[in-house]
Amino acid sequence: MTSTSGAQGVKPTILTFHGSGSNAMVHQVQLARLTRVLGPDFNLESLEAPFPSQAGPGVLPFFDGCGPFKRWIKVTATVTEMKNGSSTNALPTEVEDLVRTAVKRIQASGGRVAGLIGFSQGTRVVAGLLKCAEIIKVLKQKDEAALAGKDLDWCNWGFAISVCGSYPPPLLAPSVTAVLAASSLSETEQKELIGSKITTPVFHVQGEQDEWKWASELLIENCYDVQEGKSVVKEWTMGHHYPVQVEESEEIGQWASQTTKAVEA
Repeated sequence: MTSTSGAQGVKPTILTFHGSGSNAMVHQVQLARLTRVLGPDFNLESLEAPFPSQAGPGVLPFFDGCGPFKRWIKVTATVTEMKNGSSTNALPTEVEDLVRTAVKRIQASGGRVAGLIGFSQGTRVVAGLLKCAEIIKVLKQKDEAALAGKDLDWCNWGFAISVCGSYPPPLLAPSVTAVLAASSLSETEQKELIGSKITTPVFHVQGEQDEWKWASELLIENCYDVQEGKSVVKEWTMGHHYPVQVEESEEIGQWASQTTKAVEA
């Protein structure tokens, strides 16, 4: 891939979000194949969820002894709540603080965050962050005064990669929803904005043998605008894990590189 590094040679960063019952170290191992193809263009930073959890699907026995394991939300939804979309749409403040701190640290060192990667439960965090960035963009157009002094510049993403997605709704950052609620947009406009489909470019990977494929399908169908230049969906012969075939990782890497160039053009 052609390098997307900036003038100072600093590669942009992709923040990565692991699945439920995992952690940053485990996720780095799971990301190894994808890191090899993304590495020439991007730095990958694996964030760790704040809440304790039992080991998640596929974590044991390979990662036995690699705990403690974590998750991104405090309460586990029932299958009924997952399927009807009635589970929480609030990103825990602890997670928002974690993401904001990471972005500001990267920016302070002369870098920037270009995109996001989510796996399983981490895809709900990614979807929420993408939606929040789109809410902020709309507010800049319709009620810029609402953003004054709110320090939301950290929430800005060029693309995302979503692997073995979880169920909707996306998890929205409290600081962003608070600004939206206090804005001049009508209640109807606010509801429509939150419910509109995500248009940021996203590469979705679904596993044909993934027992949670239905959750991924719900997330994509309800939350993403699938068309050229926005969301692309790939269904590959795999279970609930990252792609194993070299050509699959390479396809993701090429897409990320090309998408970054298009976003920055």
